[in-house]
Amino acid sequence: MSIHTLRHKAHVDSGVSYEDSNTALKLYPSVYERIGKEEGFLNLSQLFYDRVFDDDDAQGFLSIFASSTKREAVDNQFRFLVQTFGGPDLYR
Repeated sequence: MSIHTLRHKAHVDSGVSYEDSNTALKLYPSVYERIGKEEGFLNLSQLFYDRVFDDDDAQGFLSIFASSTKREAVDNQFRFLVQTFGGPDLYR
């Protein structure tokens, strides 16, 4: 799927344009600070994956984690979110 197709699908599914979604990256204080910095994003990531891994209807989504653990999925998401929303460069 191309990046343009993905952006279009995200817009259709959410009702938020790509341009509007970028405003979250320019907020002050940043989303990173509003969520609670690393601790807040770690909690958010843990809560999200607790629900996903416990959801019998999410098996298709879970298949992308076939070669990793829940802990690895949480850590990856946590690092991505911290970096994306104004925190330190953790995602590599």
